[in-house]
Amino acid sequence: MNTLLQRPAEAVRPPEQSHPAMLQVEVTTRCNLRCSMCVKSAPGSNIQEADLDLAAFKRLGPSLAHCETLILNGIGEPLLNPDLVGMAEFARKVMPESGWIGFQTNGLLVTEKLADSLVRAGVDTFCISVDTLETGPTGGGELHGRNGADRLALALRFLDEAGRRHGKTLRLGVEFVLMRDTADQLDKVIRWAAGLGAQFAIVSHVLAYNRNMESQSLFNPNTPAATALFEKWQEKARAEGLDFHAQHGVAWKFIKTDREKRLHELVKGLLNEARETGVWVHLPRLLEWDLRNRGGAEKKLQALFEAARRAADRSGIELRLPPLKAHDERRCHFVEEGATFVTSLGDVSPCQFLWHGYTCHLDGGDKLIRPWLFGNIQERDLLDIWRDGPYADFRAQVLRYEYPYCSNCPFVPCDDIKGAPYEFEADCLGATIPCGHCLWCMGGLQCLL
Repeated sequence: MNTLLQRPAEAVRPPEQSHPAMLQVEVTTRCNLRCSMCVKSAPGSNIQEADLDLAAFKRLGPSLAHCETLILNGIGEPLLNPDLVGMAEFARKVMPESGWIGFQTNGLLVTEKLADSLVRAGVDTFCISVDTLETGPTGGGELHGRNGADRLALALRFLDEAGRRHGKTLRLGVEFVLMRDTADQLDKVIRWAAGLGAQFAIVSHVLAYNRNMESQSLFNPNTPAATALFEKWQEKARAEGLDFHAQHGVAWKFIKTDREKRLHELVKGLLNEARETGVWVHLPRLLEWDLRNRGGAEKKLQALFEAARRAADRSGIELRLPPLKAHDERRCHFVEEGATFVTSLGDVSPCQFLWHGYTCHLDGGDKLIRPWLFGNIQERDLLDIWRDGPYADFRAQVLRYEYPYCSNCPFVPCDDIKGAPYEFEADCLGATIPCGHCLWCMGGLQCLL
């Protein structure tokens, strides 16, 4: 089985595929929890609660015959779908022998009997959400195991024992959503998971669904290139006894002092070099993160990541950490690796960012996400939808990466990307796909697929 975590270091521009190589099928949008960081808790969320039935799932047979990866979850808890075992059995029969089947779960519904049935049916990859091991004054987080992590440990044990009983090599792992209140538990979670037989850990920054949740995010949306450019010109200013943090409002002053004129010239020098070198720069956000890092924010997160790496190395667990800053070169792993997404209603979408309607809070403002859909498997075969012009054109535009880098643009959030009051038609560079403001593409968000 291919590793879940291995990804090429540089962007790949694959030739257009005649069929998807990866499928993520949302078997249900129902859940037995109501977590604050979940999209279902987002203002404006209009996600209908529904289960995908086995008959609809079987319509994916022609696509599954070419599929190397099948993920059986979406917004909801997959173990609530009564057809989940039947779906896995069907998929295992028609998928290539090298293909793998998995899903992410909160783990609370895993029983010994269900674990046995899922492993026997052909599921070989299980990822349990573990965002903290303790709550209260020291933990301060939302515990997915309700009153403690013992229930999650039991779920991992049931799965491990089922694998051994059936002679199956399973991939057991955890996903950790990095938040300000719980980030210091990351290395503890890794050690805990490794002690229970987990082989991998996926760490993701949080997607804020409201202003309050935005304060939980530790992801720096400024790119390394923008940061380096800022630091270069800030250092020039400091050498002359000036500071970019004093530049606010200077540009609009009719009468400037000599020091203000010089500071304005240095700011223009930064912006001109950014334009000449093709680096997207959002100066207010660079100033904001410069202040945060003076307070030790980046050093603290680096230390947490180093502790996590040491814990992973000592325990032999495979660890995928997100970047501290946004990538200079954006990548859409979903499109590059040939993934497609099917909702619990059967709608076909290109990615996790666009398969539901909700509101999130990005770059200081609300952003309304509208679902971006290309058809429904109840009405058309998935392969026909995949090969059809609109979906093929969407993937082609994504791979050109010619849309703006919105989080690093001085005008964010602009009307083009806020999603309200008008629906998205095109961005400022003319692209007709709403991808310029995607945190997955920037590297901030990671998932099992």
